Amino acid sequence: MSRVTKFKKPSLSRGLPVILTALIVSGCGSYSKDHFTVGSVPSDYRTKHPIVVAQNEDVADMIVTRDMKGMSLRQRNVALAMIGRYKRSGAKIMRIILPAGSHNEAAARRVGTDLVQLMKDERVPPSHIQVSRYHASNHGDSATIRLSFVTVDAKVHSKCGQWHENLYDDRENRNYGNFGCATQNNLAEMIANPEDLVSPRGESEIDATRRDNVINDWRSSGTPDLPSLL
Repeated sequence: MSRVTKFKKPSLSRGLPVILTALIVSGCGSYSKDHFTVGSVPSDYRTKHPIVVAQNEDVADMIVTRDMKGMSLRQRNVALAMIGRYKRSGAKIMRIILPAGSHNEAAARRVGTDLVQLMKDERVPPSHIQVSRYHASNHGDSATIRLSFVTVDAKVHSKCGQWHENLYDDRENRNYGNFGCATQNNLAEMIANPEDLVSPRGESEIDATRRDNVINDWRSSGTPDLPSLL
């Protein structure tokens, strides 16, 4: 007599927790919190278009004719503007580079003497004025005098106006490549002292006299009956 083996039908109530657990585990394996966070945060425009502080040379050239007896009014104005930039930059050495061996060498030397005197009149220390010469025998009759000093500039090397990507087709909501470029360039141009981007300035001493004057003025002309802001 043959034996019939009966198989029990699996209970759905027992298998359901196992299925749900497997789905949860697989979901956790495919979900990456770090990926989600990085994908949702837009790229920083300061990283794409950084402001770079670098050394630069400020230069002004002056044409000198061989019959000049001294510095002209235009050359004086150019020199004064150069001296003003030199003082604001905090540079140490102002260089005057004169032509040597040219047909206007004597005239350039006379103009150079006037430049040195002008710088002294503008309170540039004589130890900060450096006079040098360059060979200008092949520069003709109007070899130039160069004023120069080394300074620190803040610039953005990125070229603005680059529109390579389609702004409409952006599913990650990131900043486009040109975003912030113009703002960074404008900020770099407005900075008076680029060294402030590297390290802050030290605090100056308190002007006690000015502080007392301000307090006394407020006490004498101020009133305790302030208008209501509500």
